[in-house]
Amino acid sequence: MTHISKVLVGVALPALIILSLVPVCSAGVIGTLDLANCASGGVTVNATSIDWYLPTGGGNGCIQAGGATDVTYSGGGPFTAGTGTILDLTFGEGAVPNFLSFAGNPDLHFELLAIGPGVLNTNCAALTDGQSCSVPGSPFVLTLVGTTTTVTLAASGIATDTSTAVSDWSGTFTTQITTLTPAQIEATIQADGSVSSTYSGAFDIRITSVPEPASFLLIGGGLIALACLKRRRTRQ
Repeated sequence: MTHISKVLVGVALPALIILSLVPVCSAGVIGTLDLANCASGGVTVNATSIDWYLPTGGGNGCIQAGGATDVTYSGGGPFTAGTGTILDLTFGEGAVPNFLSFAGNPDLHFELLAIGPGVLNTNCAALTDGQSCSVPGSPFVLTLVGTTTTVTLAASGIATDTSTAVSDWSGTFTTQITTLTPAQIEATIQADGSVSSTYSGAFDIRITSVPEPASFLLIGGGLIALACLKRRRTRQ
């Protein structure tokens, strides 16, 4: 057996022994969430908060799963389409447990960890068609489209189910404000006002599984083996 082979065996064998002791976990939550505001729903934003409102107004928002939703998870998956709840937000409040929840999927949990950020350009008055800006300190991106504004908000977090697996999710909320330009929205927010939209916004979310401990061990073992090979070749 060559020296390189001995090195590989010396690295791989302990890794295999450790892997045999690591319990195999399920893949957890994975897939795509296609969400929209419920009929007559909407959103109101100001400098410090986001208020998703129900069709009757007030409270947390109502969301509806669309036809492109394709989510599987442990203990009840695949995803049961239907209405759900999206929690109101206060900027800077930190993690928000159960940011998204669905009555038909009580074992499925979406925690919000981050929103935004906005873009660096804060001069909304100087935009030309297709350009974007953000109100200073705001996580929203405002894009001028003709005489209207497309508003986007990036969000990310983790998703869990009844297994021990944890998945990452990230998505973008998109809505349109047809009555105000980005410059007008910026002026309203900076004057401590609020802006509302009843346009049916869409939340497009991608959910990806996080590598299990076994996967990290395999990756680590492979990197160690490559390092040993490189060192051996350097000596030769």
